[in-house]
Amino acid sequence: MVLALALAASTVHLYRTSTAWEARAGAYLQDARGLGEDLASTRAALAGTESELEAVRAQLATAQGRIVELADEKAQIGDDREVQRQLVDYQERVSDAAGQVALALDQCVQGQGELIGYLENTVTGVAQYDPLELERFRTDVDELCQTATEANIALQRELSR
Repeated sequence: MVLALALAASTVHLYRTSTAWEARAGAYLQDARGLGEDLASTRAALAGTESELEAVRAQLATAQGRIVELADEKAQIGDDREVQRQLVDYQERVSDAAGQVALALDQCVQGQGELIGYLENTVTGVAQYDPLELERFRTDVDELCQTATEANIALQRELSR
């Protein structure tokens, strides 16, 4: 009789423990799926940002080539100091703007790469990070990328002058 009661109590305890583990495993699975989705979207954003960085680098090379062309054109017209000063001023503005774009895009790409590493470590179980800290870091990276976009817009305005 005591053995039957002990067996019944043990069975109930094992059932409750099993149910709790199932619920916990479901929660972990849902968290892992969410992290996987975050990782995929961050990788897509990184690819877009890297593409944008390459485009800006190409634009910088084009702008520098155009600056040289303009300098040649102006030199052929005559040795006008004001024109030369304006050309140098334009070159400095474009170079500064392009440098700001390249720096901002580089920071954006590095931030996204770091975020992907954190998300991969979390998904694979190598390390666990506080979800709030990950979200704050994602926000910081988004701000870096927004700064890069704004710098690129400023460069485009300068190039269209």
